[in-house]
Amino acid sequence: MNRILQRSLAACRRFCRVFSATAGSPLPSSSKLLPHSVRGIFNNYCDQGRPHFFARPRGSGPSIDGTFSSMPDNEYEQWDTILDHCNGLLLFDNGIFGDTIYVCNPATRRWALLPSDPSLGYSLAYLAFDPRVSLHYKVFSSATGEWEHRVFVRQGSPACVVADVRSDSLEPVYWGPERRYAECWRGSLYVHCRGAYVMRLSLTEDKYRVIRTPTNIEENEDIAPFLGLSVNGVHYAALKLRGHELRIWALDDSGEETRWVLKHHVNLETLCGQILRKFSDETKSPWAIINRDGYKAYDEVVGQDEVYEWNSDDDDVIDTKESNLDSGHRKFNFIGFHPYKEVVFLSKGFDMVAYHLRSKKAQNLGNAFPLGYGGHCASFEESFIYTPCLIDSVPQKDL
Repeated sequence: MNRILQRSLAACRRFCRVFSATAGSPLPSSSKLLPHSVRGIFNNYCDQGRPHFFARPRGSGPSIDGTFSSMPDNEYEQWDTILDHCNGLLLFDNGIFGDTIYVCNPATRRWALLPSDPSLGYSLAYLAFDPRVSLHYKVFSSATGEWEHRVFVRQGSPACVVADVRSDSLEPVYWGPERRYAECWRGSLYVHCRGAYVMRLSLTEDKYRVIRTPTNIEENEDIAPFLGLSVNGVHYAALKLRGHELRIWALDDSGEETRWVLKHHVNLETLCGQILRKFSDETKSPWAIINRDGYKAYDEVVGQDEVYEWNSDDDDVIDTKESNLDSGHRKFNFIGFHPYKEVVFLSKGFDMVAYHLRSKKAQNLGNAFPLGYGGHCASFEESFIYTPCLIDSVPQKDL
């Protein structure tokens, strides 16, 4: 046992303090209320002080509170941060010290304040919620009103040793996300951990398994690793930092043994050369940042009668010739997976594209640079692909 990563077990005790699905609640009669489409992308920005919602203009789907206007005021308003997203719910940090954390639903404008826990670091807070299984969730012990501690038992062999973790960087890349991502899939929470492994926490069996990532620590020095949820399960992406190579694997953990299956291996240099051309009219972008006045700024520059619709559920990509992306020296950043289609979201600077992996076509989505933002460290931090949930699963009260 002395060679097993002890921090893994400690991490299990902390991760389980967030959300776990519980059974016993009837599912909604209409599947349209469940998350089934991508509505936009929530982005945290370096030194910006609050997240922004980058989305399609109005015209379809529910109205989304992309500016969190329904959230309670806080004296540290300029330090709002999104910690995680899962099936339409957001884990929202409304305080500078990570001690004021809410669960909120931007589609229904409902929120709940989590009880304070001084030992809970914001970098360890993850969200697990699956409305297809249950509309109920628990954040802490309902009997005591306190955070619940649970011990998870390891399944399978250890995947790494303490030295592996110490040799890996604290952050997945030297720019961009300050923490690694996690996903909830079929009753388990998959957490991308330092040390080139994924921890699968079974929320119903109190067991965990350590899974090696398809790239090792040495390879990670030259790639941007990313864990996400896409078609039929958990996926892993590796985007080369010094080049245009993108590899994507799907996790097969249906049996006793787990394995990563390489699904796509593409070179994005063609995308740079053919798609990223300077667009003559930079105001015409399918997506825009939602500001405090909703779509007012977008309507002023585009016109209310011009609605640029991007149907992410279509295999055909439109407007591929209309790209305002600068083909300069900057490389692509990996933003996230489309959860229901073989599509990934990429950025070049603050310009975003949706790339269809099968057809190898791409579409310019627009520029996600907030008005008035700037500085030498201006960049994305975390990004969360948002899928609305129209179910009032969050009580309008403090937990």
